[in-house]
Amino acid sequence: MKLAWYASSARVGTVPPTVFWPVPNVESGLVSLTRREPPVTSAAREDVFRVIDAAFGQRRKMVRGALAGLFGSSADAVAALEASGVDPQARGEVLDVADFARIAEQLPGLVDKGA
Repeated sequence: MKLAWYASSARVGTVPPTVFWPVPNVESGLVSLTRREPPVTSAAREDVFRVIDAAFGQRRKMVRGALAGLFGSSADAVAALEASGVDPQARGEVLDVADFARIAEQLPGLVDKGA
């Protein structure tokens, strides 16, 4: 997800194991990266990445639970998610980088400073 801050990506091919030595037991993917501007946000990249890390740090959790530590409580996380237009019952893997940027704008300290 952090890559999406800098570029869009797409899988464009498969590299067979036979082109490597020693031959691995997996196939590799070929990925195309297209550089783009980061999302428009008042949150710093570091804050957006903190939110991404928290959301993916506890896989299979809804974002409201995964972000409770950043926001102080599950109730505060729900309020921040709703203010961001994000479903509190969503899981991190269904969100895009713009969603994470909107959530980061709600972080305590950023909201207090009027950022």
